[in-house]
Amino acid sequence: MSDDKPTVTISGPDEPDDALFEDAVRAGLPGLGALTTLTLIGLAVAASLSGLAPAAVVGLAAAAVLVALLALASWIWRDELPLPEVVAVSMVLVPAGGGVLGLVLSDDVTWSLGVFAAIAIIGPSLMSTRWVVAAVYTVWVGWLAGLAAANLPEWPLGWLGAGCVLTVAAVAASVSRRRMAEQLSDISATAARTSVRDPLTGLANRQGLSMMGQQIVENARRSGDAVHCVYVDIDQLRHVNEVSGHEAGDDVVVAIADALRSITRGTDIVARWGGDEFCVIGPGPGMSPMELERRLRERVLLSPPVPLDVWEPKVCAGGSMLAPWDSGTLDTLLGKADQEMYLRRALRRGGPRSRTAATAEEEQQPNS
Repeated sequence: MSDDKPTVTISGPDEPDDALFEDAVRAGLPGLGALTTLTLIGLAVAASLSGLAPAAVVGLAAAAVLVALLALASWIWRDELPLPEVVAVSMVLVPAGGGVLGLVLSDDVTWSLGVFAAIAIIGPSLMSTRWVVAAVYTVWVGWLAGLAAANLPEWPLGWLGAGCVLTVAAVAASVSRRRMAEQLSDISATAARTSVRDPLTGLANRQGLSMMGQQIVENARRSGDAVHCVYVDIDQLRHVNEVSGHEAGDDVVVAIADALRSITRGTDIVARWGGDEFCVIGPGPGMSPMELERRLRERVLLSPPVPLDVWEPKVCAGGSMLAPWDSGTLDTLLGKADQEMYLRRALRRGGPRSRTAATAEEEQQPNS
């Protein structure tokens, strides 16, 4: 591995904005669905224990099953799920409908918590403005209709005030996340226009990392989110070059780059660090190094770039994360991931060694 500063590449700067946003929505749908399902299960259990009308209990349970199926489908087809924003809105409206149903059947305003849960779920979403407005409008119309239909002694002004505050906060959070994605998209387009690309893989170079990686860290700080980095090293690349030539080695590098594009989120940066090294940077905790290694191997094995007796798809990855309260920089994030990758690689080869020792050995043996 070279000690130079990273020559990083970014995936997806030429993708349309809508495609980038839809990828981000797809990535968040399984978690959104799991949260909604748990909310509905809790409401159904509470309804059963409180002796609510059986129809309401059955309705809440059915809604939980429906959302669970949507979450499962969004996870299975996470790379190609059509109309992801429609699915996201459905996950919002189902708990709202459950809350309104319980409110009407029990004449108990406490069931408005289901509506509150639905509004809160809007916050972490990356839905476009029109879908956020549609979701909020539908939830409020349904809630107000439920309050009017229920036999309440008086209008619950306290609940309505709290609902207004929560709605404003949820919409503001959703808009903020959307703007962050738009900024990343704009920076990606700028990177493409200034030709900050690696000629072999089509990814961006060191300037691309500086532009987008620092922006991700700054945006995460403002929104109170974490940032993750996974550093990836291709095993035995030098052996491929010596046995089959550098063109075969280039085929391996391109295969790894394409695989990284396919298994990471649209909001992540996929970066080429050097000849045989890449990194992935993005918002949130991200994918674990072991999971990334597994997915990379599975993806490359679908179409091996060279015969398996020359090179068996294998990489070593190390990860790091900047927590929201961490004052570290982009260089800190990259450095920690780099060191963890070297440690894991050394442990696989027989015990911990220093980076200098590992590099010296690589100069003598065709290990990568």
